[in-house]
Amino acid sequence: MDNTEQINSLIRLGTYLADHSVDGTGSFQAARDILLRNSPRISGGTLESIAEGLTPVEAAIKLVLALDSSALPIQGPPGSGKTYTGAQMILALLESGRRVGVIANSHKVISNLLSELCKAAKKSGSKLQVVQKSNETDGCSEAAVTQVDTNEKVVEKLRKGEAQVVAGTAWLWSREEMAESVDVLFVDEAGQMSLANVLAVSQAANSIVLLGDPQQLDQPQKGVHPPGAEVSALAHLLNGKATIDKDQGLFLGESWRLPPDICKFTSELFYDDRLESRPENENQRLNSRSVLDGTGLRFFPVEHTGNQSESPEEAARIAELLGQLLDGEVTWTNKDREIEKLALGDILVVAPYNAQVAALVEALPEGARVGTVDKFQGQQAPVVLCSMTTSTPEDAPRGMEFLYSSNRLNVATSRAQCLTVLVASPALFEVQCKTPRQMELANAFCRYLEMAEVI
Repeated sequence: MDNTEQINSLIRLGTYLADHSVDGTGSFQAARDILLRNSPRISGGTLESIAEGLTPVEAAIKLVLALDSSALPIQGPPGSGKTYTGAQMILALLESGRRVGVIANSHKVISNLLSELCKAAKKSGSKLQVVQKSNETDGCSEAAVTQVDTNEKVVEKLRKGEAQVVAGTAWLWSREEMAESVDVLFVDEAGQMSLANVLAVSQAANSIVLLGDPQQLDQPQKGVHPPGAEVSALAHLLNGKATIDKDQGLFLGESWRLPPDICKFTSELFYDDRLESRPENENQRLNSRSVLDGTGLRFFPVEHTGNQSESPEEAARIAELLGQLLDGEVTWTNKDREIEKLALGDILVVAPYNAQVAALVEALPEGARVGTVDKFQGQQAPVVLCSMTTSTPEDAPRGMEFLYSSNRLNVATSRAQCLTVLVASPALFEVQCKTPRQMELANAFCRYLEMAEVI
């Protein structure tokens, strides 16, 4: 894919910084703050002083309205309402007369945020003028969103004042004619967008909001990169930490999805114990007469040997579990205490490899929601069944870094509103670690086993 526009934008940025220094004042201020990991500049106070005593959404709105040519990172763990928060922030900016840009790595992610924005606008009675440069299949279908097929049409809409919100990928925002075209640029899934791309598009706005979570799936990698070049913008700002510092960005610390017991695992292992379950999530539970009753983490051991990327034994066990869950008597209670019969669409089945996904599709009823972790990021369901597939650590075809990835475990286990069931060979928990990194990788799985009920 042609990255000429991004390269040229980075050259303009680099040339300016070479002439004016990276820690000075002037143009490209948001980019400088990101590079230097500076705390956001907030008119009328500091991030901590303004956010004190407010809910995460209230704090986010107040902070973005006071953002002074800077960058505001917002880390949103699973189910913490990141998209909802972003939409509310954009709506508040529009009501104050600002123009807003939206960018992500994919049109689909952009459209998801635009849909949430349109939903918020309808609820508040606000009228929107949104222009999206998209492809033929993944554009937002909301009536308030006008789809255009060229960058020139976006520029024309901006020139005529016919766009409050403009959405597109880095190929739009890094173009020279888009410089300073909006007041605030929202980078969605900033934990998956490279630092280089964020710097390339930073020219388009006075201030930048980075929405995302480096503790979930990393940005997709293509090719070989020099050390450090692969880092995402949010990962760069976190600088090796699990959560954003309180003076550097906003942490959305309430999960609207996870019941307390799953949230405890997620918070302890991935978020420095800063994530809490919303009080109403205690109402969520699976209602069954089996060991699957209730909420939390379960471990279903399945003995097998020699399996690498496909396990017929685990596929068969998951088919049995699915049969138990769909026997017509199992129900689940949502956060509003409403009881519904558990249906096929209420269950996610996750596997690490495409070969196991294919085996599961073959073994399960038609219409079952089966896929790799990548497919289900951002989604949720009452029940999540995870097949680990591989027999032993040594059998892992892509090594421990992939199979034991904490990011992938985080995403897989945190989709559940009631119950997460890990189906795996017991030998996966008997890791002979030879390096500190292997100990780090194995730790989360061993802690899962400690906190789970074995069935």
